[in-house]
Amino acid sequence: MQMCYVDESGDTGVFDAAERNSQPIFLLCALLLGQEELEGVTQDVIALKRRWFPSLGKNAAHWHDWLGIEIKGANLRRALREDTHRPRRQVLGFLGAVLGLLERRGARLAARVYVKEPGGDFNGTHVYSAGMQKLAETYEDWLVRKGEQGIIVLDSRNKAKNVPVAQSLFTWMFRAQGPGYLRMAELPLFGHSDSHAMLQMADWVASALLSPMAARAYCAEHGETCVHAAPCYDVLRERFGQRLKALQYRYESAGKKRGGIHVLGGRIRLNPLLLFGARPEAAVTSDE
Repeated sequence: MQMCYVDESGDTGVFDAAERNSQPIFLLCALLLGQEELEGVTQDVIALKRRWFPSLGKNAAHWHDWLGIEIKGANLRRALREDTHRPRRQVLGFLGAVLGLLERRGARLAARVYVKEPGGDFNGTHVYSAGMQKLAETYEDWLVRKGEQGIIVLDSRNKAKNVPVAQSLFTWMFRAQGPGYLRMAELPLFGHSDSHAMLQMADWVASALLSPMAARAYCAEHGETCVHAAPCYDVLRERFGQRLKALQYRYESAGKKRGGIHVLGGRIRLNPLLLFGARPEAAVTSDE
């Protein structure tokens, strides 16, 4: 059995460039790995928390209590904006260890990154559902190549938001011309991150890495007014860009490269290589 865990970062509202806390990026991040790795990953996640944030466990009576002690990606991102050196060093060390865990366990990632136009319309419900359909296509290819079945687990929001996402995949799975997903064992399930180590990992990658990296790559001109595009996040692209690029699950279908981290900018075609730290003068559109 293969597993896919999905979390989002950012909000589904419009981007107001004059508003300090307005979100310029919305993204969905999927982590793919074999079920046999889950026990080891859970142990590794707890070990990472205990090593890098030991003070959080003062009320942890048992080892397994650490799983429910969440370190939110948004808080890690916020710590990078602090003026003092220690929190920044702690977060960067932790994020490097997170990527190391994914690399050791053979995990791969796919993501849909939406760069909002300032003041432009943004249909969050449609974007979320359409993005999940694309991630499900990538996951289906992963399952075919592995020769196994799989299940998607999404970070639960609330019923009103969960249902349209499940319905969008239901209509594709049970379409009239034949099932769109042959190897998914069930419609997506919704879990709570305090009970799933891999949902916590998806949050760290989405909110503490991909989101600020994308904001700096594509919204740097708003860095002085929007905290989410602050210049301090350049270090993430410099330090982790190539490692994230190597973790992508990409495949070829109908002569085109698909999957991986896909960046969309409305009417503008954006170069995905910028996300990984490519030089601005090399920022032509590319399918590499």
